[in-house]
Amino acid sequence: MESGSSGSSNGTATRRVTAHSRGSSPHTTKNGTSKTRRKNDGVIDSPLRKIRRDNNNRDLISLSIIRLVLAFLILIWFGVMAKLVSNLSTSSSSSTTSPSSSNNNMSAEQQSAAMQQLSEKWKNVRFNKDGTIKTVRGAKDSNNKKKKEKKPPKKEEGPKPQPIASIFELSLLGNTSPSDFRLTTPNAPSCSEPIDADSISFTLVSQLSQDRIWMLPYHCKRWGDNPMSIVIFTDEDAAAVKDKLVGEGCSEEHLTVQTVSKTRYDPQGTDYPVNVLRNLAFSKVKTTHLVYADVDFWPSESLHSILNIESVKERMASDAKLATVIPVFQMNRRCRAYKDCRDDNIPFMPKRKDELIRLIKKREASTFDPTNEGGHGSTRYISWKDQKEGSYLDLPCIRSNRYEPYLAIRYCSELPPFQEGFSGYGKNKMTWAMQLRRSGYQFSQLGEAFLVHYPHLDSKSRLEWNKKPKELQKVDSTLVVDVLESEKGGNIDLLSYKRARVDALFLDYKDWLHDNVRDKERVPMCDNALNDDVRLWVHRDYSESEDDESEDDESEDNDDGSDVVEVNEELGAQEEE
Repeated sequence: MESGSSGSSNGTATRRVTAHSRGSSPHTTKNGTSKTRRKNDGVIDSPLRKIRRDNNNRDLISLSIIRLVLAFLILIWFGVMAKLVSNLSTSSSSSTTSPSSSNNNMSAEQQSAAMQQLSEKWKNVRFNKDGTIKTVRGAKDSNNKKKKEKKPPKKEEGPKPQPIASIFELSLLGNTSPSDFRLTTPNAPSCSEPIDADSISFTLVSQLSQDRIWMLPYHCKRWGDNPMSIVIFTDEDAAAVKDKLVGEGCSEEHLTVQTVSKTRYDPQGTDYPVNVLRNLAFSKVKTTHLVYADVDFWPSESLHSILNIESVKERMASDAKLATVIPVFQMNRRCRAYKDCRDDNIPFMPKRKDELIRLIKKREASTFDPTNEGGHGSTRYISWKDQKEGSYLDLPCIRSNRYEPYLAIRYCSELPPFQEGFSGYGKNKMTWAMQLRRSGYQFSQLGEAFLVHYPHLDSKSRLEWNKKPKELQKVDSTLVVDVLESEKGGNIDLLSYKRARVDALFLDYKDWLHDNVRDKERVPMCDNALNDDVRLWVHRDYSESEDDESEDDESEDNDDGSDVVEVNEELGAQEEE
């Protein structure tokens, strides 16, 4: 029995060792009690107990950290409260007593109010991560209040822009409004005083804007060492501009320069006071005659010498109202891009008649503005081709009221001035020619002499003139009235557009011209004259029409420039022959 028991016991021990070697869980005895192992007299814990102990350690560490954080927050809270109480007592007390004495003297209501104020202040307090206080938007902090009360430093104000002045303050005619029209040129010698051919001399007269000053030296070279009267629309000083021009070859003795402030009269550059400038330039003429040409029309190099031919001067001396027409041509832009390619253009600007004709033959030049036949269509270009140098050809009639030639003319008091109400682009020169014709001037073109237009870009005044309401964007100029009188044009505010305002002023001028200038015309309107008024945006009903302009005739079809094209083709063909 004992041996059996002993064997059984040994077998059990063997199984326990085997089970332990397989990593089994701790064994229990038959009566359910837990077996423990000892190694080197130490107790080996079970894995479950070890896990529980580790969890307990973590809990202790977490609790310790929480206690430290809470303690830190409590310290911060006490510091904040102490600071707030200090600020509150300082701002609410107007005496020098300490906070403790102030609190002792407070009534219950005062203490309640103080606590309420403290509570309101506390609502706006927040903490930064480092424990410092930050005040949110809306906090009624005394420091912030002081900051708000600080006024920003005043900015140094620059000079105030001057109000735009009326250009009429420069008027030599005494004008005060656009509708002031004048008959004669003031402060000029009388046209009735006889002159002889030997006393005749000429001044080249022009006006220009700042961006075209560069053209003047070319005028000086072509005109020679002879008198010039120039008015420039610029803020530069006249003496300084003249010094520059003299340095570029103009005559110091014979060049007269006036300047008119652009900033004062037209800072936007859309209402260029062209006729005021022209009259100012006229006023400095000291010679018997003048040659007027805008600065973008360059004279041929022989113009001055042709005018001084004896037969030319004799004709001028014999007729105080001779308007010598100088035919005008234009050179095409030498570059395809829409830009001012001066280096390409200037070398080809013709100086002599043969150079001009060669350019026309190559279709690189033409009579001026072929699209506007009325402007220069009355000049006999084909006849001019064969005219001898210095010979005259009287124009038999005028094809259009829009005729606006450049002229050599006697400077005297009876000479009509440019009407100063016409500013910017549109009708500023044709109205002068209309008054010359009605006043009895004879238009006669001069052989060999010419002007050539430089192909510049459109000015701001021209762009302002070109503006149209959307209803008229693609409408032919002869059909504008039909659109305006239709339902489609009923809502158009015409007078907000430059062109309509000029047209309205032009109608006033025509009425004035008819009523105040006795008709002495020596050059009548042609039988097939163009009906110019059909292009106006503004119209009036007349019971009687002047020059039959209200009648529709077949001649209106000639206003498409076709005649001008034929003229240029004829000029080129004659050169080949």
